[in-house]
Formats: sequence, structure tokens, C-alpha cells
Amino acid sequence: MAYTNKVTVEVPLFLIYVYFLLTSSVVTNLIIYRTCYVTLGYNKSDCSQLGNKDNNVTHHYEKIVQPYADVVLMVKSLFDLLLPMFICLMAGSWSDKHGRKPVLLVTLGGIALSAAFLIFYSLFENLSPWIFVMSAIPTMITGNRTTFFAITLSYISDTSTNQTRGIRMAFCEVALAAGSLLGSISSSYIFYATNYPSMFAIGLACVSIGIAYTIFFVPESIEDRQKSRKLITNTEGEGEGKGEGEGGSEEEQPVKMNLFKDIIQTTIKKRENYDRAVIILILVCIVFYDFLIHADTSIRYVFLRSKLHWTFPKYNLFNSVCILISITGTVAGSYILQRMFHMKNSKIAMIGLTSMYSCVILQFLATNDTMIYIAGASKCLGELVSPMLRAKISHLVPSDEVGKIFAMVVGAGALVNATLTPVYTLFYNSTIYINSALYNLLSIALLTMIAALVLLIVYLEQKSQINTPAVQIVEEDINES
Repeated sequence: MAYTNKVTVEVPLFLIYVYFLLTSSVVTNLIIYRTCYVTLGYNKSDCSQLGNKDNNVTHHYEKIVQPYADVVLMVKSLFDLLLPMFICLMAGSWSDKHGRKPVLLVTLGGIALSAAFLIFYSLFENLSPWIFVMSAIPTMITGNRTTFFAITLSYISDTSTNQTRGIRMAFCEVALAAGSLLGSISSSYIFYATNYPSMFAIGLACVSIGIAYTIFFVPESIEDRQKSRKLITNTEGEGEGKGEGEGGSEEEQPVKMNLFKDIIQTTIKKRENYDRAVIILILVCIVFYDFLIHADTSIRYVFLRSKLHWTFPKYNLFNSVCILISITGTVAGSYILQRMFHMKNSKIAMIGLTSMYSCVILQFLATNDTMIYIAGASKCLGELVSPMLRAKISHLVPSDEVGKIFAMVVGAGALVNATLTPVYTLFYNSTIYINSALYNLLSIALLTMIAALVLLIVYLEQKSQINTPAVQIVEEDINES
């Protein structure tokens, strides 16, 4: 396995997030527009003002159309999450043995096909919003960004050392955020200069460049794959377990039948000190924190449209500022806290949670644009939580188990997203006439739970140090710093 600090898989990650943020708000706008005049039968010229103008007409239609459009977007989101969750679990285990690159290419191909379908959908103005849901089919059967992100994390773990892994994970978040920033800040300008089909065509071009870059410039991180396959075949024939399993029975069955079993056993198997408990707690924290970020982002646009009557360009400007602040906070925070103050990953994650906590509270209390911007700025260290916890996992498990653990993390995250996203949507729709900010109370409750679990992780780490030789403690501290 070759360790490298070169930019590799971060480039396609950057490009697909340019695509996602370039088209995300545009898709929401399109579905609200189509729901207004195709599904509900309102005047087309009045519907075209939604998200683009702030007047009495848009105020009237917004709260009528939003709940219908939210259901369409929620169903599409569920399709994007449910099957990709299982594909992610299989792909993580498969890629540990056969390589990361094939999985990256397949998931990118599915995203490209989905973008092509959106071009087709936007060309026909009277197609129902429910036809839009079909754009999830290509990504649904190829793993979507759920699988892509899990394999990206595994790739970074393969190609980094214990000393550089935390920074590489943080840089991965920066690449994601930078792509989001570029997509978000350019979205409204490109949209008003072109149209819906052109927007999706530009997005397709970004994904296509990502595919080409992966083919030609991203080397395989799992070396000697053919040798690995022969070793698996031999161990199957001999019935001798030499990998993740404790015994030989699981090796006697076809590898494909054991992928889910391997992942679960690897995640919960007994480890020294409190490492098993720490891994499971970290998994729960990452899953619910990433869900919180996803849910907040998906609701925030419609929340600001309803609460403060923001237009599409106004929201994109705000979103771009927030992403820029997050990039700055992630880069500066990871360097200062980890490199200069030598803080442990779990404690940095706790600081990030505090940052996110302040954002959600301020967002709940906001009554004007200034308070919303202050809330966005207070989240400057919030993006440190997940990469620091992922880096902690990679320190606790051997390299041949990393893909399975990360697949479990991302796959479980997809399951939680699919289960709880409708809760957020239904809660928001049911309180939109009372106070559209009430959904933030759900986020506050989740953050409280996650913070309690991270504090428990810190406590278990300290207990583990009591039972660990001093030399090993010093080595672990060096690895995390």
C-alpha cells in the first residue's frame, strides 16, 4: 500500500459536490414550480415567481405549494438512500479485497446518468413532479454518493499514515465544502443567465470530468488485488479463518454471501480495552450528526423562504458565505487544535459540536437576516466533528478492516436518513403555520444526545489509558496529533 499526501480522490469528490450544490436549490425550485402549475393547476406566470420574487402573490402560494413539493422531494430522497445503503455495505467489504477504484467509477457513472435524466425531465414543461422521482433510479442501483463517500474515506485511509490521517480527513471535508461553495455561489448566476436544462448539462459535465480524472489520475490503493483474490480462494478451500472472522466457518461460504455478516462482525468484535465500545459510540455519533447536517440543509431553504421570504439568489449568497466560513474554520481549526495544541480527535469533535449547537439555537431564535447570518457564522467549527471521529476510528482498526467499518458508518447513516428525514419533513409541514423554526428543536435534542455520547467516548479513552502501558499511550498520542 502506497502512502501519499498528493491530491487524488479529493478532485472527483470536489467535482460531484459542485454538481450537487449547483443543482440542489435549482431542483427544489423546479419541483415547487412544477407542483404549483402542473399538480395544483395554478396560473403558470404566478407560479414562476416562486423563489424568484418576494410579493403578496408568492406569500400566498408558498405555504400552499411547499407541503406538496416537500413530499415529492422526500420520496426522491428516500429512493436515494434506501437501496444505496445496502450497496454501500457490500461495496465497502468488496473493495477491501478487490480495490476502491471500480466502485468509485460505478457510483460516478450512476450520478452522471441521473444528471442526464434531469436534463430530459426539464426539457418537457408539463411533466408531473412525480416523474422527477425517476431520476433516482440510476443512483439508486449504483450506490449514489453514500457509497462514493464511504469508498473515498477508505481510499484516504489506505493512502495516509496515522500521523497524517486526521489532516487528510479534514482536507476531504474541505474539498467537499469547496465544491459546495463553488456550486452554491455560481448556481443563481448561471441559472438566471441560462435555464434548467443548461444547469443540469453543466452539472453533467462536472461529473464527467470527475469520471475522466478517476480513470486516468486516481491510482488503485489496494495493491496486488489478484494475489488477494487467490488468498481468499485458498482460505475458503482450507477452511482456515485469517481475517476478520474469529473462526473458519464463515470462510467456507462464498464471499458474496458473507459481506453483511463480515461487516457486522468486524464492527462489533471484541477488541482490547474499551475500543469496541468506542467504535460503536463513534459510529452512532457520526450517523446521527451527519443526519442532522443533512436534515438541516434540506429544510433550511424552504424554512428561509417561509420565515423571511428569501428568494433563490438571496439564499444562495447566504449558503455560499456559510460554506466559506466552514472551509476556513475546518482548515484553521484542524491545524490549530490538532497540530499546535495537540488535542485529541474526540475533544476537537466536542468543540465542533458546541459550534453547531450555537448555530441551531440562534437559527431557532432568528427573526431577521442578521441573526441568520450570525447563526451561520457560529457554525464555523461544526464541520470538524465527523472527520475527527472518522480519523479516530481509523486509528483503532487495522487497515484491512477500514473499508468495512466506514461502509457500516455510511450505510447506517443512509438508513437513519431514510427513517428520520420524513419525520423532519412532516414535523416542518405540520408546524409551518405555527412557527416554521420549530423543527430546530429536533436538532437541539439530537445534538444533546450526540454531545453526551462524545463525552462518554472521552471518558472511556481516559479509562483505557489507565490500563495501557505508558509507551503505548505516547505512541497513540503521536498518531492522533
